[in-house]
Amino acid sequence: MRNLAYIATLFALLCCTGHPKEARLKGEFAHLEQGEFLIYSTDEGLDRLDTLHIQDGIFSYKLPTLETATLHILYPNQSELVVFANPGSDIVIKGDAQNLNEVEVKGDEDNEVYTEFRQEIMEKSAEEVKGIAHNYILQHPTLAVSRYLFTTYFLCDETASVKETKALYDSLSRACPEDLALSKLSSHVRTLDVLKVGSPLPDFSLTLKPNHGGNGPVERTIRKADYKDKLLLIAFWASWKGGSQSALYRGRRLRRELRSKGKDIELISYSLDADERQLYRIEERDTIDYPSYCDFRTLSSPLVQKWGIKELPYMILVTPDGRIAAMGSEWMEDIAPVANELKDK
Repeated sequence: MRNLAYIATLFALLCCTGHPKEARLKGEFAHLEQGEFLIYSTDEGLDRLDTLHIQDGIFSYKLPTLETATLHILYPNQSELVVFANPGSDIVIKGDAQNLNEVEVKGDEDNEVYTEFRQEIMEKSAEEVKGIAHNYILQHPTLAVSRYLFTTYFLCDETASVKETKALYDSLSRACPEDLALSKLSSHVRTLDVLKVGSPLPDFSLTLKPNHGGNGPVERTIRKADYKDKLLLIAFWASWKGGSQSALYRGRRLRRELRSKGKDIELISYSLDADERQLYRIEERDTIDYPSYCDFRTLSSPLVQKWGIKELPYMILVTPDGRIAAMGSEWMEDIAPVANELKDK
């Protein structure tokens, strides 16, 4: 009955709007005359990285869609605002460029619930935020915002309990048995233990495009077996995601420091960029002289899906015996402690 009521409500919404096949966003920002925000999607709502043009503090954007899309608006300071674009919705974003944390999003239940959630977690500890997210998910199981909270605070968080994560996924699945976007997450739930510190790195095979990074002039394929008995760092990154190029820099610095001590480490760059020219410029500028892989499918890249990589940057440090020594998105917290041990040995 709950699903029938939800479908009826959605149908009524679509019938009452003049644009049932698209979502419309309007933004108003104080203390911002003109500028640009980047906008992208993590659930294929957008097939590219797009731009929001702000003029006189206002922007508007139309997204053709028949399904709810999760959009990320990337501010110039690299912080983000998540917006849920439901078909037929008119979404109003209001805020102050000098206080981006308190931007309000209105227009439908998903965005209003998420605004309420963001306000509630201000100045809360990580553990408290996780508990609040848990409650919101159970209280609003049919909303897209709950799927996002589940992905962000449980599926993507390596500190989250696997048991709790699977239990929450089962609850969402029972509430929304025909939700295709939720069904797509099942493969990620199954891969929760694919990457695990202390476990062997799964096999991989990457075909490198010529003349990118240190790929050389001809196409070639690299595999896990090529790195047997070698220390390895794999960096998943994208030029459009804050912190990514810093992660690459830290990897190169680690290699220099190890070499100064007579040791070595192999690096692999796994870019989730969509623009080959942009990637090529970065590779030239930053002197990426090690294998560089990119299939320009961004977060839909097969290995990214198979390994459950859901945040960028993401680094995996592998010991010479092929086991994962460290992994995560924060260099100082996740990688540095193990890297420093390697330098001191």
